Amino acid sequence: MEKIVIIGGGLSGYLLLMSFLRFNKNGGLQIVMLEKEQVDRVGVPYATKNVHHLLNVPAGNMSAFAEMPHHFTDWLLKKGYDFDPSSFVPRTFYRDYILDTFNELMRHRPNGTNVQLLQAEAVDVDMQHKAVLLKDGALVYFDKLILATGTFASAHLPLKDTTYQQSPNYYHSAWEVNIPDRLRGDESIFIIGTGLTMTDTLISLHNAGHNGKIYALSKHGLLPAVHKTCSVYPSFGEEMEGHSTALGMFKTVRKHLQTGADWRAVIDSLRPFNQRLWASLPGSEKQAFIEHLRHWWDTARHRMPPSSADIIFPWLSEEKAIIMGGRIEEIALAEEGQFKISYRKRHTRHTQRLEAQVIINCMGPATDYNRIQHVLVKNLLRKGLLITDAMRLGVQCQEDGALVNSDGITSGCFYTIGAPAKGVLWETTAVPELRVQASNLANKLMQANIARSNYHHLTM
Repeated sequence: MEKIVIIGGGLSGYLLLMSFLRFNKNGGLQIVMLEKEQVDRVGVPYATKNVHHLLNVPAGNMSAFAEMPHHFTDWLLKKGYDFDPSSFVPRTFYRDYILDTFNELMRHRPNGTNVQLLQAEAVDVDMQHKAVLLKDGALVYFDKLILATGTFASAHLPLKDTTYQQSPNYYHSAWEVNIPDRLRGDESIFIIGTGLTMTDTLISLHNAGHNGKIYALSKHGLLPAVHKTCSVYPSFGEEMEGHSTALGMFKTVRKHLQTGADWRAVIDSLRPFNQRLWASLPGSEKQAFIEHLRHWWDTARHRMPPSSADIIFPWLSEEKAIIMGGRIEEIALAEEGQFKISYRKRHTRHTQRLEAQVIINCMGPATDYNRIQHVLVKNLLRKGLLITDAMRLGVQCQEDGALVNSDGITSGCFYTIGAPAKGVLWETTAVPELRVQASNLANKLMQANIARSNYHHLTM
């Protein structure tokens, strides 16, 4: 019996697990999913119970299966929810959808298919004996192993004085606790980062009736753009493929933006080509994109739902929340518990100062695996089973997820999916991309299993 172990019970792990269940028609398969938190959490973003924390992709493009585009919207209809394909659905409902779909596949799995969901932390891998070591000392053996660990909490700022991190009013992650429950409601708050995690944090504070001043700062001071329903723009991916530089691609995009079409439609039309375009760029051009264009791309590509903007923008116009661009130079912890923040405002040489009673770290996830303080990652790096990609956006792997070790050898049994492959695939963390990765990887491994079984049968 083929034994597959998936490390990580977030969305990428579940999509992969469900793909295995769909493609396995004849049984003879054992799958173990290892998740250090609750196995039905489906990852940090979907564990929220706040119905105002929404998916940032319309429901019509959130099916767990690419070839069944109405699967999620049909589920919403059956559940009696009043959403259409253009709706932005609460993430907690999407978690319910994933779990319902998984349970339905489990009910119809063929005989000889064994699935275990274990709440356990993987801390090391013994590739010689093909075993995963758990924190409690137990071993889980595998034939194929998939790293589906998702994203890691954002790193701390690299400041000289890190004393502020010891304060109970510094929150390293916006998701570690329900922060509004810890507050009086009138504190001044400083948020590091102005992306989608920041918008979720503002929404949580708004719903809790917070009335203290809120400051949010990032390097460029850019908010995520807002979704808008617009006409489909014809794809020009083939035209983009004619360029070998980030600047050439940027000029082509700008040309299409000048046609008068809604810029969202222009950007979205490239989605089927994004992974190929990224892969076609040499390393120096990828680096140029990251340094000069990434911040604009992220704000345009990863947008907030209109209803989220309806909550946030009035706060911004009333200056209850202030968005700033700049670089933090120092965070000092005053005797009375206040944070004294010094930052250099964008496009100036002047240092600005402000005080806050609470700091919430809403920077993007940590991607430099050499700096991630996670015992499994550190052990895999130490053994050379993982190496960081050149951009330090994840780990080195092939397009199908097969991991490359420190000797440059591609593994035949160790794969990854989702966020760890960002440096290789770029677009790799949203459902429309994840579901394709999951389907392709599961199909590849199942076909290999069938071929091996047929060979074994013929040689008996």
